[in-house]
Amino acid sequence: MSKVRLAFQWALRFFGLTPNNKDLYLEQIYILMYHLGFTYQDAYKCPVWQRFWFINRFKKELEDAKQQNQMVQSQSKRNTSGSRIFSKSF
Repeated sequence: MSKVRLAFQWALRFFGLTPNNKDLYLEQIYILMYHLGFTYQDAYKCPVWQRFWFINRFKKELEDAKQQNQMVQSQSKRNTSGSRIFSKSF
C-alpha cells in the first residue's frame, strides 16, 4: 500500500507545481502586471512560454535603454571635458 501512495505523490509533483513553486509564477505575473500592464487574469492564463518571452523581451529593452544611457553619458563627458579646459584658462 505504501508503494502506491509514494507513486501517487510522485505523479502529483511531476504533473503540477508544488506549493514551493508559487514564488516562481507569482513573480512572473507581478512583472507582467506592474511593468507591462497585463491584468491578473491575462498574466495568469498566459502560457508559460509566452510569459518567458514577454519577460525576456522586457529585459532586453531595459538593457538596451541602459546601454544607450551609458553612451549618452560618455559622450556628454567627452564634450564637456574640452570646454572645461578653456574655461579654466580665462
